[in-house]
Amino acid sequence: LNDQLIEALVALPKLSVLRLRRTSISDEQLGQLSSLKLRMIDLRNTNITDTGLTHLAQIQSLVDIQLEKSKITDVGVQKLADLDLKSFNANYCTSISNRSLAVLAAMPSLEQVQLDYTKINDEGMAVLAATSRLKRLRIRGVDVTGDGLIHIAQLKGLSRLNLRDTSLDDAGLTVIAALPALDWLDISECRLATPDGLAQLGKAFTLTYLDLWETKTNDTVLAAFNELTNLKFLNLKATSTTDESLPTIMKMVQLSELNVAGTQLTDKSFLAFGKLPLLKKLNVANTDIGFDTIDMLLESRDDLEVIEFEN
Repeated sequence: LNDQLIEALVALPKLSVLRLRRTSISDEQLGQLSSLKLRMIDLRNTNITDTGLTHLAQIQSLVDIQLEKSKITDVGVQKLADLDLKSFNANYCTSISNRSLAVLAAMPSLEQVQLDYTKINDEGMAVLAATSRLKRLRIRGVDVTGDGLIHIAQLKGLSRLNLRDTSLDDAGLTVIAALPALDWLDISECRLATPDGLAQLGKAFTLTYLDLWETKTNDTVLAAFNELTNLKFLNLKATSTTDESLPTIMKMVQLSELNVAGTQLTDKSFLAFGKLPLLKKLNVANTDIGFDTIDMLLESRDDLEVIEFEN
């Protein structure tokens, strides 16, 4: 980004959305943009530091700030405390801690927060109990268990939760299963949760998206999912799923995408999946599916994509 471009941006008083991802934007250049009435700024994959956040704090109209893989710390996030943010993303800003989460949670307008692979933990999660408007929470790769998740139990509007590769345990699953508005859940690579804990998700009737890749999901767990008939997406990749789970999966008549890669299912199940009325994508990579079975599926369903291989 050269000075001419920055000057051109400053000359756009009605500019409300500015996407500068993967650019060379500097803290100094960001300061020149502080007169704009931006509502959203995307600074992902940039070298913006805490100094740059001093300039962002002057843009009182901001409601959405994207800082994933930037160079910010807790010190910088503190400078944003007076903004009325709805959405904040600091994924992979690995020094971010509970201090930043407390700053964000104090904003009554907060609806979405993303803090993947940061230092937040159970103790820090307590502040989320007051975020009554929170709809989406993404905290992949953090050390959060049921002791921390209990603090989101009363968030009646929380609809999207991404806990992939976290310390999620059975106590946390008890909390999740009772969330009244939960629609979208990713707990893939959560290896501490037991089959007994995972089975509790059978009570999460509002789910339409469920990602269980590389969890301890097995036939006993899936047997508890008999009433999850609203599911449109189900990922069972690398789980201990066998043909015994076929009756349960066939009840999920709303499924449009099913991933059973790396499972122990046989041709019997694969052929049956072709009868799911709304299914558009079926991933069977790394299974023992026969070539004849694939041909039969493709011949019977013009609208079905069968994925045989993965990179």
